[in-house]
Amino acid sequence: MKRFKNPWLKTSLAVTAAGLLAAALSQHLVAATSAPAGATSASAPQAAPSSDSLATAPTYVVVACNDGDTCRLKASDNTQIKVRLVGIDAPEMGKKSKRKQKEGQSGGLEAKDFLNKLVVGKTVTLRSYGADAYGRNLAEIIVENEPANLRMVSEGLAEVYRGKPPKGFNLQPYLTAQEDAVKSKKGIWKNEQYESPKDFRKRTKD
Repeated sequence: MKRFKNPWLKTSLAVTAAGLLAAALSQHLVAATSAPAGATSASAPQAAPSSDSLATAPTYVVVACNDGDTCRLKASDNTQIKVRLVGIDAPEMGKKSKRKQKEGQSGGLEAKDFLNKLVVGKTVTLRSYGADAYGRNLAEIIVENEPANLRMVSEGLAEVYRGKPPKGFNLQPYLTAQEDAVKSKKGIWKNEQYESPKDFRKRTKD
């Protein structure tokens, strides 16, 4: 029996098959690249959550603070991360090396002690703004519904960071808190010879 050849039908079927294959591949790629609902990394803070999302944000326990603006936190999987408190700059601590003892700033120890009492051992959440040049997480540490960063400024134990703030970070509450601390001569602002940590680092740079 002689087969009937229909070039138009053959072409139509090929196009239809190609379309179905493309659709299937598209659905597979969407599924592969979409994270499951609620999936988060326990050891890395999520980027700048809003106030409404803090209730569902990953939690951390603060292990220790090395100075007035840097802390180590432990995630639920026991992974530790280092957090640089965004938006603030606390007086520098002295450093001891094999070569020499590097001087610290007045107020450095007070800032460290206050921050440790404020957050160490407590369960906190983070508003994260990426990482700095040293790989530390730039973040606000939220303890008892208050940013520890802002508390440090309002108590006169740190100044507002003088560099460029990260994208999305609102510096205005910090500037207002600093203005009030200066007027009240709290903490570092009692010192008439006060030197910004930024200027101190530049002056004492090895």
